[in-house]
Amino acid sequence: MCIDIVKGPQLLDATKFPKIVFRSEKIQMTGAKSFEIEGTLDLHGVTRPLTLTGTYNGGYAGIPGMDPHARIGFSAHGAFKRSDFGMGFGVPAPGTTMGVGDLIDVTLETEFIGPALGNTAGKSH
Repeated sequence: MCIDIVKGPQLLDATKFPKIVFRSEKIQMTGAKSFEIEGTLDLHGVTRPLTLTGTYNGGYAGIPGMDPHARIGFSAHGAFKRSDFGMGFGVPAPGTTMGVGDLIDVTLETEFIGPALGNTAGKSH
C-alpha cells in the first residue's frame, strides 16, 4: 500500500525517525499582514534551514454573550526538496519526468484561542 511506502524505510523511515520538527528562529514582518518565519526543519535525521511565508488572518478579543474567548489566526506556506533530507527514492532522473516529485509543499493553518473574557459588565471596548 502507498502509505506503507511513505512511512517505510524508502521514504520517511518513521520507525527510525518518528518526529518531524520545525523550529522558528526569526519572524520578520514583510507587510501589514504578512511575515516570514525563518527556522530549521529536522526531517529524516537531517537539519536544514526553511523559510515559511506567513499571513495574519485576523482575530478578536472575544465577543461577550457569544464567544468569550480571544482568537487569532495565521497561515504559513513553504516548500523543500525531500532529496535534501536524504529521501531520494523515486525522484526522477535528470532529464526525465518518470517518478515521484522531489518538491514538498508545506501549508499550515493555525488558530490560537485565549482565555475567556472576564466580567465585562460596565466596561466598553
